[in-house]
Amino acid sequence: MPLYRKPFLKGKLYIHFTVDFPDSLTPDQVKSLETVLPAKQPSGLTEMELDECEETTLHDVNIEEEMRRKQQQAQREAYDEDDDEMPGGAQRVQCAQQ
Repeated sequence: MPLYRKPFLKGKLYIHFTVDFPDSLTPDQVKSLETVLPAKQPSGLTEMELDECEETTLHDVNIEEEMRRKQQQAQREAYDEDDDEMPGGAQRVQCAQQ
């Protein structure tokens, strides 16, 4: 996902899944599921759409730790913005001797 006010920098997208799968299924249960669920269909994606997809690996994440790290980074960036500006304050200029 693009970062706020930084469209060329990408952030992380977190999706929380809670899925309880049974340890095993009997053949009758499989048949029952096949009747309830829609039939399997091909992906239907064109070759161009498949080229635009990015394959990735799912990782376990500690959301609290990531939020803490994000807050620390935001605090550091707040100080970094001051460094980009021109230095302010009074400047001493000496007059040339004549």
